Amino acid sequence: MLVTEYYDRIAASDKENLLYFLKFIANILGDTKKKVAYEEKLYDFAYFDETTKLANRNMLKNDLEQILYNRKESEKIAVFDIELDNLMMINDTFGHGIGEQIVIKSAAILENLVKNHCIIARAAEGKFIVVLPAVENTEQIEECAKSIRESFLYPLSPEEGIEALFVLISIGISVYPDDGRDAETLLKNADLAGNEAKTADNKIVFFSEQLISRIAENTLLTNKLFRSLQNDEYSLVFQPQISCQTGKTAGVEALLRWTTADNQRISPDIFIPILEQTGLIHDVGHWVLEQTLQVHNRLVKKGFPPLRFSVNLSVVQFRKKDFVLDVSKLIEECQVDPKYIELEITESMLSENFPDTIEKLVKLKELGINIVIDDFGRGYSSLHRLESIPFNRIKIDKSITDGITLKRKKAVIAEAIVSLAKTLMVDITVEGVETKEQVDFLKGIACDEIQGYYFSKPLSEEALAEFLKKEMLQAP
Repeated sequence: MLVTEYYDRIAASDKENLLYFLKFIANILGDTKKKVAYEEKLYDFAYFDETTKLANRNMLKNDLEQILYNRKESEKIAVFDIELDNLMMINDTFGHGIGEQIVIKSAAILENLVKNHCIIARAAEGKFIVVLPAVENTEQIEECAKSIRESFLYPLSPEEGIEALFVLISIGISVYPDDGRDAETLLKNADLAGNEAKTADNKIVFFSEQLISRIAENTLLTNKLFRSLQNDEYSLVFQPQISCQTGKTAGVEALLRWTTADNQRISPDIFIPILEQTGLIHDVGHWVLEQTLQVHNRLVKKGFPPLRFSVNLSVVQFRKKDFVLDVSKLIEECQVDPKYIELEITESMLSENFPDTIEKLVKLKELGINIVIDDFGRGYSSLHRLESIPFNRIKIDKSITDGITLKRKKAVIAEAIVSLAKTLMVDITVEGVETKEQVDFLKGIACDEIQGYYFSKPLSEEALAEFLKKEMLQAP
């Protein structure tokens, strides 16, 4: 009894000591039945995950080495590193009991999907490994990865009666023999690919040698980012949003740019994910909003009519407990009417901790701030959830805009989104507009505003002032 109680209380970090302790007790026990029971418990502890009953990392490595040993010469073997990306947030918000239920349900999804022909293991708190043996080609691997990703598109319902929760996953893949010839190397490379998958558009990444180079580059960039704000290396550019009714600028979107101390221009697609991973996005995001409000004030002082300024929010930035309070303080310090502030959220934010998201959006709306759902049509949005979200505007993603004059399906999607916006009584802005044909089509389906290179590229503060000045001089 004392041994059992000791086992139940001991921390996971002391597992190595626990194994030694159980082994010692099992060896000195004279009772054969008790010795067998303890040895069985020792075996389960050493090779199986207690929560999901799946194999753990120890068993996984043994099984993978056995598969590699028994493989046929021409066979490929795929290793999937599957991470539950928002499990930590679920644990922090709802407690570890709910998080554990999500892990168990996630394990059940994977078992139902691939258990007949794969090895499945829980390798860490929010990480599963799936080994797909005897693979014929890359297409087969891709299909399996897509099936896994699609199986998590729908929310999971914990047993505690709370609302169903979306689980965000990313998948890194390594393949024998190209990415490794032993279990340790294949698992390591799948893990590296998995880290890259967190910021990939489709959340699926295959390991490659180029990936190693990118990781090295990102490490160097990360070191530079820690000094970038204090070194004044950031700048903002502003892209006008043109009213379809008046043909004049109705608002502008503030966009962040980074030029390193050695004069390298780094794409936002590269440095913003690193800002999010390191937590630097909180300070940088605060700087972006502060600078944007100051630009708004300077333009008004120059005699331009007040314009609506849009600022993009990061998912990580939005999670901060005091985010709304920080925004409120900035508005007070800069003395800007909140009706001229627009904060853009992405569809992915709507799948993370929905109650907390709604609470923060309601508070922002109460301050008088406008809320925009950015890149609409690119992610996965529940129409039922849209109905309960306090927002003022939808922005149609460039991926839809690009094909509206060439592909009937894209045109139909654009029309449907505009119709949805009108039904919900919110405005609509279309991004990425580059041709007159696109402008004419969008005006024809009653879009409110258009943004893109057809009217203007993103401009510096000085160039924006010149753009607005020319606009004011034009005949109405």
